[in-house]
Amino acid sequence: MAPTDGSAAWDDASMHQIGHIDDFPIGLVIKITIEDRIIGVVRTLQGIYAFGSLCPHQGAPMCSGIVTGTMLASQRNQYIYGLDGLILQCPWHGYEFHLDSGRSVGGVVRGRLPVYETQLRGQEIYVQLTRLRAGSDRPAKSADG
Repeated sequence: MAPTDGSAAWDDASMHQIGHIDDFPIGLVIKITIEDRIIGVVRTLQGIYAFGSLCPHQGAPMCSGIVTGTMLASQRNQYIYGLDGLILQCPWHGYEFHLDSGRSVGGVVRGRLPVYETQLRGQEIYVQLTRLRAGSDRPAKSADG
C-alpha cells in the first residue's frame, strides 16, 4: 500500500480504483486488467497487495498461484512454518515470492515479481501501476491511518 511516511508520493493521475474491499476475499487472488495490463490483487490479514501476472522464472500465470506461507530458516531437524498469507507460490514450479517486495524466498530466482502500490481509501481499493523499488519492503497500509 502507499507509504504514510512520505517516502513516495501518489500520482493521482496514475491511480486506479479497482473495487470495494468486500470484492476481495481474504487469501484469494483476483485477476484484473488495468490499461491492458493484467495484475493480481490479493487481500490478506496483513494488507492488500498487487503484483504482475507473470512469474520471472518462466512466465507462469501468477494469478493462478496460491497465497501461502513458507518454511523459515531454522536449526537442524527443526521445521518452522511462517509468513502465512505473505507468500505467493508459482503454479508451475512452486517458486515462492514475497508479496510485499516481489523477491523470491531464499533468493532462488534472479528476477523479482513486479509488485505495485495499493491504497485503501475508506472501503475502496486503489492501485498505482508504478513498480515498487527493490528496497521498498513495507507492509500494506491504509490511507486512513
